[in-house]
Amino acid sequence: MTSIQARIRSHKLNKNIKQGIKYAIIIATAFVMLYPLIWIIGASFNRGANESFWLWPSDFTLIGWKEALTAPGWGSAQGYSLLRALWNTMQYVIPHVIFGTLTCLITAYVITRMHFKGKKLIFALVIGTLLMPNTIFRIPMYAFWTSRAIAPIWENSSVWFMPYLPLWAGSMFAVNSFSIFMFIQFFRTIPRDLDEAAYIDGANKFQVLFYVLMPILKPIVITVALLMFIAQFNDYQGPLIYRGAVSTYPLSLVLPTLGVDSTNTYAHVYARSIVSVSVLIIVFFAAQRYFVGNDADTAIKG
Repeated sequence: MTSIQARIRSHKLNKNIKQGIKYAIIIATAFVMLYPLIWIIGASFNRGANESFWLWPSDFTLIGWKEALTAPGWGSAQGYSLLRALWNTMQYVIPHVIFGTLTCLITAYVITRMHFKGKKLIFALVIGTLLMPNTIFRIPMYAFWTSRAIAPIWENSSVWFMPYLPLWAGSMFAVNSFSIFMFIQFFRTIPRDLDEAAYIDGANKFQVLFYVLMPILKPIVITVALLMFIAQFNDYQGPLIYRGAVSTYPLSLVLPTLGVDSTNTYAHVYARSIVSVSVLIIVFFAAQRYFVGNDADTAIKG
């Protein structure tokens, strides 16, 4: 009996040691990945430049966070708020994500679930544009949006979202090949038995998509929308090309203008950077619970 108890204790001890090593590796890896963000947070409380790897500030100050939302020199002598720049950013990020996710989803659904002539050619074009760098489309799109017929529609417009029309209008035509490809690959993992059962019950093709397949597609829809949000939120070249009045500048253009000068310290720069990044962090953690696998198999009995 004593030997059996000793074996049980030894087994538990070995298991606890393995668990401890595993969690130690996870914590160490997480710390290395999060270290740049933690360092910036510490540097935002330091009055001068933090030239060491030490996280704790050497010259502690709260001035950076007290004035984190201000943006002196941007747009006017009084300065604009970073909340204004964030709102400007959302005026093209939100429609881009909504229209882009919807149109790419419908395009992938048509390619994978419907039969028509030229289907293979369209799929080949999607893959072909996926392999092409996005920068080669900049010049023809710039020529289109700045033409005499199109430019008056969005330039100097006071209507919400319209000054940023060139940045999100393309999303209404499923121009994101990578998102289409992601949807196509996910659709291929869903058995067609679900579609056939819905057709037998009298559903049409779009009812099948929105009522039968959409609950299964929720993970990939959230993932695609999040990737679009991050890419568009961080885009610098697009707003730089089509920028209009200074009051319409988004965060990607405002933050580079708020460098260290007579009114801005390193604490200001770091605090404002954290404020801008916090939006992405909040959106990511709000959506991360949807990053799960496909539940299509659980929808079929027997």
